[in-house]
Amino acid sequence: MIDKIEALAADIDMTLTAKGADMPEIVKKAFCELHNQGVLLGLATGREVDEKLLHQGEFWNLPFEFDFIVGMNGGMIYDAEDQSMWTTDLLSTTEMKEILAYFMPLIEKYSIAVNVEGGGNHNAMNINGELLASMKRHGFIFEDKTGDVDGFCDKPCYKFLFRTEPEYEKQIHKAFNDRFSDKYQLIGTFPGTVELMHKGISKGDGMKRYADKHHLDLDNVIAFGDNENDNSLLKACGWGVCLKNGAQGTKDIADAITEYDCENGGVGHYLFDHYLNNQG
Repeated sequence: MIDKIEALAADIDMTLTAKGADMPEIVKKAFCELHNQGVLLGLATGREVDEKLLHQGEFWNLPFEFDFIVGMNGGMIYDAEDQSMWTTDLLSTTEMKEILAYFMPLIEKYSIAVNVEGGGNHNAMNINGELLASMKRHGFIFEDKTGDVDGFCDKPCYKFLFRTEPEYEKQIHKAFNDRFSDKYQLIGTFPGTVELMHKGISKGDGMKRYADKHHLDLDNVIAFGDNENDNSLLKACGWGVCLKNGAQGTKDIADAITEYDCENGGVGHYLFDHYLNNQG
């Protein structure tokens, strides 16, 4: 455990909240108490840092906005103190076309939903399943470029997202490892969903970048997550906690596992049971 928490970083989907759900009240209460104590509160997400994410506190009816956001799995870092944004390099359209053309046989065979994020690119193929559900949850409007590799890759982006049935995910991983593992990384974010982006980017590295800027000791940072893309964050921070509903691989590397899942406020319960109720 951490004697005194100086900062907290948490994933959003299936960690702080269920997909598309509001933040549980016990999590809001815990965050308000930590905020009042001067603890830096941050989000560490695979989402792009956009205007909506910058106002996530307001969306959840919190009386404050977050101190920092590690977005795009570490590819974007927003610092509320000086309102600065650091970003990694985008995938070029040439890189995108090479990647997409290689995966097209699998995409067409299994009708895999594919979209990109970042750089103002909102193109997608096979808008179905989890991609369609995500579009409805977040109010995204995708440009349907099914079967059109050149049209899909008309603007640079930060990452590809492949969404399919969990049983096809292994085939995506195998195809990736056969061709691209030396230059890019493929990260699981939800059963059946994987994200492809440049190597050398992770939530853990993003958190380190923010901590270095503020002379923050990572040993005094607590982190919460639920899946593979959170592993680097949980390892980098002084205390990494996986949600009860998290992936087994993330549970295996975590320092602790919550007693409640995300829908029932696992993060909030953990903070009260192991930190807030033990003060003084």
